[in-house]
Amino acid sequence: MLNEHFYYLIIDIACLSFPFLFSFHPAIRFYKEWKPIFKALCITAFLFIVWDEWFTIMDVWSFNPKYITGLYLGHLPIEEILFFLFIPYCLMFMYHCSVRYFNSFTESGKTIRYLNTLATVIMLLIGFNNIHKWYTGFTFIITGILLIILSFIPYGKRINWKRFWIIYAFGLIPFFIVNGLLTSIPIVVYNNQENLFIRLTTIPIEDTIYNLLLFLCNVSLYEWFRKK
Repeated sequence: MLNEHFYYLIIDIACLSFPFLFSFHPAIRFYKEWKPIFKALCITAFLFIVWDEWFTIMDVWSFNPKYITGLYLGHLPIEEILFFLFIPYCLMFMYHCSVRYFNSFTESGKTIRYLNTLATVIMLLIGFNNIHKWYTGFTFIITGILLIILSFIPYGKRINWKRFWIIYAFGLIPFFIVNGLLTSIPIVVYNNQENLFIRLTTIPIEDTIYNLLLFLCNVSLYEWFRKK
């Protein structure tokens, strides 16, 4: 019988296995993008790990010791550290593979800027209206601010926004599978005083915005390192 303490680690490895193996496919050759990818992954992972450590100390969320190996970095299980490297790798693999279908849409046009502005306004309204809830307020506000900045500064034109939003939408499919497992087993336990207590199945709605911010940080840094 499978040892329950390896559940989170197995989920991490399962997420990475398919995109990692196909990174060497001659039609994909994702491994040739590893240098800018790893730079983006490491910087983003560091920022999110600091955030994660802070929120864990603040009891915004916690980790069920029954389903982790017991190896920690600070207050975070090692599986959570790997999460911030493996999951973005999967998203960036999808982003890379989409280039052949959406490569012509390279600049941030007016329509995209309007849509990004609308998304920002909605996120800021929700965030500031729930600023007393750490997960909701912090996640929605930070994501909204970064999105609007990248939408209007010249550097933001490096991001293929159509590819970004399409891959984010497609990425919600594996997102619901992975986060569904993490929250239903449960491996990650949320303090409902710090979120809206709105669930998509067992997943806090804040997780969708958290995932958006994670993807946005990685894509923007990747495009910077790739074209620099």
